Amino acid sequence: MFGELNLGRKRAERARVMYHPFEEWFHQLNDCNAHVPDNMGTHISKIDNLCNKRMGIPALCGNELQLQTTPQEILLSVIEDIENAKHSIRMVFYIWYPGGLADSVASALIQASKRGVNVKVLLDSAGSPTFFRSHWATMMRDAGIELVEGLEVSPWRIFLRRLDLRQHRKIIVIDDDVAYTGSMNMVDPAYFKQNSGVGQWIDIMVRVEGPTVNVLSAIHCWDWEVETGDRQLPANQNAKLVFQRTQNPFKWYRLGLECRTS
Repeated sequence: MFGELNLGRKRAERARVMYHPFEEWFHQLNDCNAHVPDNMGTHISKIDNLCNKRMGIPALCGNELQLQTTPQEILLSVIEDIENAKHSIRMVFYIWYPGGLADSVASALIQASKRGVNVKVLLDSAGSPTFFRSHWATMMRDAGIELVEGLEVSPWRIFLRRLDLRQHRKIIVIDDDVAYTGSMNMVDPAYFKQNSGVGQWIDIMVRVEGPTVNVLSAIHCWDWEVETGDRQLPANQNAKLVFQRTQNPFKWYRLGLECRTS
């Protein structure tokens, strides 16, 4: 009676039009042999096969992964990388909640934008209402940061869209050289839901360098285009590889190989 219980016809049509360029981008990634693992065990090859068949995303070697397990370690590392950013910063989160080190991240983004770094932040509307009502949102926009409210929630949309389908990604990409992904939202647990009757959230993030950074960048670009119509696919897929022998096939580097799509 009131419309389809989905994410909306316009969004679906935009995603349909977007599909081919992104599919082509991932085909080019698959065709590049520079970052194909030399030796995949049975368990890894099964995951590779699943991801390739479902999403066209292959296993990639040549990545340097740093597991970060405490909020302070994660947020301070993010702040340091933001302060060193030269060209671009892209973020997508379900929740951004003001307070503590999350405010320090916001301040670092504002300073980055003021020195000429292109900053794009996509936050879920239902997950980040406190942030969008805070002075940080105004300060970011005043500083030139592109701040977008994803899957916007409003009373008149209640009967037209499924409110349970949300933007749950947690991705940061800096200069297409460094990326973060994992389970942690942009919150300082010492300031988040202190009256909920439970302990602090326990989350992890992985700091990534290598060809997987461009994949995370492409995922952010997809989400950004769905919301804004603005296409900014990563221009190339770099496989910056160096010698590093290890038992992990995802961290075997070959010197001097690089694949580009442009």
